[in-house]
Amino acid sequence: MVNEHPNPRKRFAVNTILSIASWFFPLALAFIATPIVVRGLGNEQYGVFAIAIGFVSYAFSSGIGRISAKYIPEFRSSGEPGKISEVVSATFWLTLAVGVLQAGALALFAPFLVSDILLVSPDSSKEVVYALYLASVGGLLLMTSYVFQFVLQGVHRFDSLALMSSLSAILLNVGNVVLVVWGYGVWSLLVWNAAVFGFIGVLYYLSSRRSLPELSFTLNIGKATFVSISKYASSIVIYQSLVSVLFIFERTWVVRHFGTETLTFYVIPLMLAFYMHGFISSVVQVLFPVVNELVNDRERMIGLYKKATKMVLVVIVFIVGNYICSGRSFLHLWISSEFADNSYYLLVILSLATGLNALGLVVWQLAEAFKHPGLNVLSVVLWLSISIPLMVFAVDRWHSEGIAIARLIGVLQTIPMILYIEKKFLGRIFWQFWSGIVLRAGIAALLMMLVESQIVRLSEVGWLSLFGAVAAGGMVFVGTLLLVGYFSKEELAIARNLIFRKPSGTPA
Repeated sequence: MVNEHPNPRKRFAVNTILSIASWFFPLALAFIATPIVVRGLGNEQYGVFAIAIGFVSYAFSSGIGRISAKYIPEFRSSGEPGKISEVVSATFWLTLAVGVLQAGALALFAPFLVSDILLVSPDSSKEVVYALYLASVGGLLLMTSYVFQFVLQGVHRFDSLALMSSLSAILLNVGNVVLVVWGYGVWSLLVWNAAVFGFIGVLYYLSSRRSLPELSFTLNIGKATFVSISKYASSIVIYQSLVSVLFIFERTWVVRHFGTETLTFYVIPLMLAFYMHGFISSVVQVLFPVVNELVNDRERMIGLYKKATKMVLVVIVFIVGNYICSGRSFLHLWISSEFADNSYYLLVILSLATGLNALGLVVWQLAEAFKHPGLNVLSVVLWLSISIPLMVFAVDRWHSEGIAIARLIGVLQTIPMILYIEKKFLGRIFWQFWSGIVLRAGIAALLMMLVESQIVRLSEVGWLSLFGAVAAGGMVFVGTLLLVGYFSKEELAIARNLIFRKPSGTPA
């Protein structure tokens, strides 16, 4: 007899692979599309586009939908599936209400933001105002679609997520390239982006209904459910709003002092740093439903936490090390020598900051799983209270690099927050664990960077030599990790089983 329920370890591994695929394919398309769009629009117009997309990405509290990903596995594991429709309905209506308020506020204050905050010249102000109007529509559509994305996470349908994410990436990137090649400008790109967000949101909804047949929308939401969700959502809205303040202030400060062209030089390396963050998020998001199933099993939770942290750290160290060694050559080949000159040091600083921030993603999941998202609010408050004053101080002396350094210094608060959350929810701080993995990963990174930087220095700039340098550095990195015992025997055995064993039914 064959067990119809997949092995949890195999299911987790498959979901991780699917989630990574949902990150990699859009990245590959963006890698091709970005330099075409930048050249097609020009540095200044791309800066306007970046302002609008920045508001779409950061001015809307997309994380409210995480409530669905939290409560669906929790109610299923506790034998209360009847509560799922109520929770998802409450999440959707709350998301819609907050989204309408945020979109309305952005549209209402757009002229003020452009003239008095961004200090855009009168010749370009009308264009930027209309871009923010379109951004408010796109942001609302994107925000509501996240509810159903998180429903799919909650039911472990990462195959559907990967498919929808890939389709969205194709439509966005191919559409943007076609519009630019045909001579259309920023407004057309933003209209197209909003249309894609709406279309993909409908597909997410249909897929979530198919994956969760018991789901039905209702306005009859119990007081206890509404209060519980509102408390949970309030912390999410607060910390995402605070993050939005930082990200918007950062872009605003660049535009105020240096103009939209410099913003382009700033947001491209920031985008590359976010690709790393997105990869890690694609892995960590698989943890969220699992963590909620293990809230009452501390030992298994600790084991999962350590494995996830080791994976996250090794990815961060590898990517940041490659940006440091090969980032200048990559920017030169990918876009232009002008970008390499203006954006390389920003890439190094911003990737360090984003990597450190990504290291805290696992404990952020813990805080939310144990219904303490207020700790994430505290983390962001510390980040803002450090970074924003430093940005104001550093901009005149160190220009855009000073703004990036201010972000990096603010993110250092991630370290004490990680230690505090470990102690609070897992019972102790894992000093020996941290010292072991940091030392081993550090040795591997140093050897990788030594080999890779020498190859880059001695070779002519070209894609072949760049790929060769990264490949050689990668082999040194992995080989060193194996030699110094970064991965446990159990972890290596799991990896071998996933690679060499064919899937089979599990005997009942």
